[in-house]
Amino acid sequence: MRRFSIALFVAAVAVCLLAQPAFAAVELGRPYDSGNLGALQGVFDDITVGPTAGDSSIDVVADQKMVDLFSVTGSGASVSTIVIELATYKGTNKFGVYDPTSPTSTVEIFDGAAGAGSQAVLSIMADGSVKLNFADTGIDFAGNTIGFYLEVPDEGAVFYTQDVLNGDADGDDYYDPHALIYQGKNVDTVKLPGLAPGLWTDNEWVIAFEDLPFSSPSDQDFTDFVVMVESVTPVPEASSLAIWGLLALIGATIYRRKRG
Repeated sequence: MRRFSIALFVAAVAVCLLAQPAFAAVELGRPYDSGNLGALQGVFDDITVGPTAGDSSIDVVADQKMVDLFSVTGSGASVSTIVIELATYKGTNKFGVYDPTSPTSTVEIFDGAAGAGSQAVLSIMADGSVKLNFADTGIDFAGNTIGFYLEVPDEGAVFYTQDVLNGDADGDDYYDPHALIYQGKNVDTVKLPGLAPGLWTDNEWVIAFEDLPFSSPSDQDFTDFVVMVESVTPVPEASSLAIWGLLALIGATIYRRKRG
């Protein structure tokens, strides 16, 4: 019995240690507040037409989702719609998806010529081939898990939804994202440019990018490129998967001992 208790204690300690990065991220600035997110709140308020027009239920700080990767849902296709783009570099910025197993493997969805209301359909086939607007891109991904990126040629930079891939960390170990992510609540009726009003559902996500490195005079307002992506689901963070894996192991150990 004592051996079993010690084993459980060790496992519990391991769970806490593996979970620490996730908890530490919250302590070190997640959710993220640059102090200059009022403009982004204005974007959400502006597209909200009901039930309270001009007053989104989304709070740009409190409602941030700690997600950096997604998988395409059962339909095999995801639609992206530009909500707004206010960047100085909006004529040259490029938005797309990347394969998390090989981040240099990318598919560009929108180039600088695309503006608010532009739409595109991304599909991932059973063999990993990626199609854009139903045309084969010639790029293959390892699976249907994707991250999103914003390329800023004028800065010679690419920013990813996975913060660990961004090359402008300031060295203070704080969470310095280039993308803030929000999920619909099945509450707000929104109107995107050129489209009829519709409910912002919980399978629709808004990704708001900041396109200047933190080492530059960045306003960190995250309105440089705002896009809504539908038919995707979040992929759990690695630390969360590790926690569940250890809990499953503990549960299996208890079950075996009871049977024994």
